[in-house]
Amino acid sequence: MSRVFTSQSTGAGVYVFSDDHCPPHVHARHRGDGWIARVRFSFVISAVELLSVAPLRNSPLQRTVNRLLDDIEAELPACRRTWWATRQTTCLANQWAVVPAPGTIELLPEPKANAKQIAEATYDPEQERLRVTFEDGTTLDASTRP
Repeated sequence: MSRVFTSQSTGAGVYVFSDDHCPPHVHARHRGDGWIARVRFSFVISAVELLSVAPLRNSPLQRTVNRLLDDIEAELPACRRTWWATRQTTCLANQWAVVPAPGTIELLPEPKANAKQIAEATYDPEQERLRVTFEDGTTLDASTRP
């Protein structure tokens, strides 16, 4: 388990576990209130998404969840850095994507015209850069900075 940061607005500790699985996510644990939230993030976009809260009987108020999501989004580079250091994957392999402009990538839920399948993707946490290699051998370097 690697601590990423402590959410200043909720008091929850935010962690990446060494045995976690894709998609990339963090666990936010509030010891005092007894809840754990799982929040998904991406190496492509800066949006974050609540996956789950457990146990349900201890669920935080929606405004607390919103503050937690804001804090995680603000600390996204640290979340990505810790996930990469712990898991060594961006979880992008085999996904379909298009390149709408140089240095940008858009993930697709299914293949469509002009789509390429991702063979592998690596992350450079120091430069906050994503390097994607597609099945056709082409590559894309993209900044993950907002």
